[in-house]
Amino acid sequence: MAFNILIPELNNKPKNSKDAIINILTLEWPLTLKQIYNKIKKQYTYTSTYQSVYKAVKELTESKVLKSKNKEYEININWIKQVQSFTDIVETNYFTKERIQNISGIKDSKKSDNIIILNFETIFDAEKYLYYFIKNELSKKPKQTICYEIKHEWKRLFYLRAEYNYIKKLLKQKHKIYFLCSGNSELEKQSKEFYQSLGAKFKITKQKITHDTLVFNNFFIQIFIPEDLNKKIKHSLNQKDILELLKTLEKKSSIKIIINKDSDLTNEIKKQIIKQF
Repeated sequence: MAFNILIPELNNKPKNSKDAIINILTLEWPLTLKQIYNKIKKQYTYTSTYQSVYKAVKELTESKVLKSKNKEYEININWIKQVQSFTDIVETNYFTKERIQNISGIKDSKKSDNIIILNFETIFDAEKYLYYFIKNELSKKPKQTICYEIKHEWKRLFYLRAEYNYIKKLLKQKHKIYFLCSGNSELEKQSKEFYQSLGAKFKITKQKITHDTLVFNNFFIQIFIPEDLNKKIKHSLNQKDILELLKTLEKKSSIKIIINKDSDLTNEIKKQIIKQF
């Protein structure tokens, strides 16, 4: 399916007939060819002929940007999804590119052949990087096992629809997700129910977890959060104080992430986590 990367800007005068058609159908649909032509002329004082609009509609339909039924046209939702998927891949690849010094929130970094050490200013900055890093790597290999060993689970409280849909997509693609969490607040118990409802495995454990760990593919990732911030996270979760939790997650500090690419180590950690389920 072909699609035009140069998406027209709403509220700006279109540069050509195709842009004008997409703009019109973004706000109102379905429309006949005559309705599209009349709205273009009225809304944009457009000088294109009826024939040029007809030709543009025909080409957009042939390339599956538009779809028609009973001589009425609307934007093809599958084209929209493909554009969204493309832009998501571009965003993910650019965010995780090797020039990590340009990424917002990174204080400093070190890199060798198999190890990357990153130092972030806030917990949110660290989580944002990991989110894109995971998406980038999981796109390269299907049906992976992702294991989390974490002190506290708070991410679910701040999920946008995109993150929620991404987890559903991973599970639908036959990836397996395991959460081993030492936090047992009411909010974390609700997170357990949330992830299990999607098909992920989640267990609250009594064992002491000193730092967060994530393993998937050939990556063994450790996240080190200062103890004073961990205590504040625990207190906020226990008190169900989301605003205070947000302040803690945005507090300037030093959040270190060590990314170790080691298949033997990764597989061993996976086994240790999975056997607890």
